[in-house]
Amino acid sequence: MSIIVDDLVYVYHQGTPLETEALKGVSMEANPGEWVSVVGHTGSGKSTLAQHLNALLVPTKGKVEVDGILVGDDTREHRKIRQRVGLIFQYPEQQLFEETVFAEVAFGPRNWGVSEEEIPVRVREALQAVGLDESFWERNPFQLSGGEKRRVAIASILSIRPRYLVLDEPTAGLDSKGRDELCSLLRQLKVSGTGIIHVTHDLELALEYSDKILVLESGKALFWGSPEVIVEELIEREIEGLVVPPVVELARRLRDVGFDVPVTWKAQTLASAIEEKFQK
Repeated sequence: MSIIVDDLVYVYHQGTPLETEALKGVSMEANPGEWVSVVGHTGSGKSTLAQHLNALLVPTKGKVEVDGILVGDDTREHRKIRQRVGLIFQYPEQQLFEETVFAEVAFGPRNWGVSEEEIPVRVREALQAVGLDESFWERNPFQLSGGEKRRVAIASILSIRPRYLVLDEPTAGLDSKGRDELCSLLRQLKVSGTGIIHVTHDLELALEYSDKILVLESGKALFWGSPEVIVEELIEREIEGLVVPPVVELARRLRDVGFDVPVTWKAQTLASAIEEKFQK
């Protein structure tokens, strides 16, 4: 089973003077236990695509399918999709509203009809997954640190046990420590079988963690493939709003002056290749 996006077109304000084609024939696939990054500058269509994966938006043309269930006009099917796909917006801590962490994390399962006996199990499981223990249950989420708030917000989605987790710029506003901790958490979820769809403008982060990357520009899919494939494409073409990692840029310049080195985002890999060349 998987999420399949096939030739997706989406038009905002269709039939009005404000009509805008936000997605122009985008295709991709994401599987459980796989990390897929959607990369592009502001306005490239990343968030619009993310909202289709959770059935918040319905395709104008093309197809979005989640484990065989089509995103379409049947809202009863959309409920099934949202049980499978958890969507976490940028700055998810701004969506907190309950008075205790327990109530916040329990809200989703209760809304889906999970029994009261099962609720504490779901809450404990979700909070443990984000590194928070039972001492947080009765704390006010609004009095937590910024990083803890984000963990609670993510736990509130994990408590519904989604098969896929779609995150729209999840590292926004985090310092390097917070970013590393969040990525470590997502990697653990991936290993446990959760599909991660990571929407980001941070190309370096996408190259580091992804199995597959989709590069969008002005609503169009430019590149789709493994990080190794994508990085080769990116040294040949500059993409508006995307910053190529310094290691990739250095590798490109070395190639330009005649050094046969791999194009890589990994500093150690490039350093080893350079050392090998000088030892010959």
